[in-house]
Amino acid sequence: MTKRDVGHGVTAAVAALGAMAATAAAGVLLLDAGRFGGFGRVTAAMVAVAVGGSAEFGAVPAGGTPVAVSGSVDVMPLGVALAGAVALGWLLLRHRDGLLVRGAAAAVAFPAGAMAVAMAARGEVIPPGAAAAGGISGVCGLPAIGPLGRGRSVDALSVGVSVPVWPVLAGAVVGVLAVVGVCRLVVRFQIAAHRALWTVGGLVAACLLVAWALGGPAVAGGVLLLLPHIVFGVLSLGLGVPWTVSSEGALACVLDGVAPPSPGGPLTWVAAALLLVLGALTVRGGRPLHRAAWLGAVVGVVLGGLALLSRVSVRLGIGAFGFSVPVLDAGVAANPLAALALGGAGAAAAGLLAGGLLRLASVSWPAWRDRAR
Repeated sequence: MTKRDVGHGVTAAVAALGAMAATAAAGVLLLDAGRFGGFGRVTAAMVAVAVGGSAEFGAVPAGGTPVAVSGSVDVMPLGVALAGAVALGWLLLRHRDGLLVRGAAAAVAFPAGAMAVAMAARGEVIPPGAAAAGGISGVCGLPAIGPLGRGRSVDALSVGVSVPVWPVLAGAVVGVLAVVGVCRLVVRFQIAAHRALWTVGGLVAACLLVAWALGGPAVAGGVLLLLPHIVFGVLSLGLGVPWTVSSEGALACVLDGVAPPSPGGPLTWVAAALLLVLGALTVRGGRPLHRAAWLGAVVGVVLGGLALLSRVSVRLGIGAFGFSVPVLDAGVAANPLAALALGGAGAAAAGLLAGGLLRLASVSWPAWRDRAR
């Protein structure tokens, strides 16, 4: 029985990586992003970054010019990460007994596979637009620097991209343990997780179809990769969570005039409607006060975690003759403590309001009460 659970845990880890790779590949195809360095390498980088890594790059001009540009981009495609988490949790929950053994096996197999994917993401990137010229001449009043400043083609750059392995390893271990913890709660409180997953899957498919119809395949690809970011942005701004835009360095002026998104406004009604629907689904047929409290706790923790995972940062530096100068360090982030507090309070209030409305409906319309049961 133990050996079988170990095998099931390893299978779940492999399936989770496969689901992440399939989601990332679909996004790369829809966005036509494979032209940046090969379809397989870009897909592997997308998966590795979704586990918890960051994409680092270095550009060295051809011809021996002693100037190098280096930097990193840290943004987690949560659509890819969510696909892996759902696949892993779904397979770990197929049998209620032996969950911890399967989780331990997955906690070993998944990080090992993620490290292999991160190493496969290393390589050269071919910049698209061979005829593009110009460069960073005149940006923020800086003089022309590097080959681009002299008008040479972007093909004169040799760009190497990599994803550091150790952050991917740490992110993979933490991610598997988080999924196993959620599965443990599902088993402990006998939560109907499979029904919720089917509902979420249907909503995701509907969002993709709408995005394709309104904006074409590129928009659908962006939604596929970033849908959790979009949902979090709507909920956080609607609940009043503050966002910040920061920039430092010589090129910080490129973000001058870029203000953080303003909370409130029409998104407040969208967030209220979403939480009210979620509250109605949660408190229906149970104790409204107790379930509203649990809903507030869960939504608060989820939004606080998404605030940490949704941060975006970009770093850029220039090196020459053994010296390195940081020229840009920019980031966009939401306040995680505010997301935790406002999300929890808003969800609990929505649960209580939904419970009151359902009780009023059951008193006024007995047929509704029978259907709610």
